[in-house]
Amino acid sequence: MNPFDILVSIIFGFCLIRGIFRGLVKELSSIIGVITGYYAAYSYYPHVAKFLSKWISVVDYSRLIGFLVIFIGVFLIISILGVIIKYLMSIAFLGWTDRISGGIFGLIKGLLIASVLFIVFTTFLSKNASLVKDSVVAPHLSHFSTQMAKIVNKDMKHEFTEKFEGLKKAWKKH
Repeated sequence: MNPFDILVSIIFGFCLIRGIFRGLVKELSSIIGVITGYYAAYSYYPHVAKFLSKWISVVDYSRLIGFLVIFIGVFLIISILGVIIKYLMSIAFLGWTDRISGGIFGLIKGLLIASVLFIVFTTFLSKNASLVKDSVVAPHLSHFSTQMAKIVNKDMKHEFTEKFEGLKKAWKKH
């Protein structure tokens, strides 16, 4: 297992446990936050990257940081809205149903987060970056991630697809 595999395992474990403890309502708002954050990040990261280029001279890093700043910001805002909505509604699915449903949604959120990381690392790191190429989990994540990558902007999709083809060849050698 390499650092990417460890990161994905931690994300899945954390999201599952957190989902069980938080319940369905809060987890659902978190999933909406991940999806909306992903959409906003791939739509607007070039603008933030351009702004960050004043301080970060490496283009790949400014793009990566720009993407992550937008993604995390939108995710946090929507998660906070979910907490407020649950509080205002004061309707909670009490008991094991809420917790089991929260755990399932937590796993789905973990899959979404790991897929976003796979797309971002594949797109913004060099073709020969061992972080994704030598990963045990990345080939399994790639099935879901390639579907998610279909909705990103044209330039990012092209760069992801090009580098992903190289990864598939490298994985076949293992």
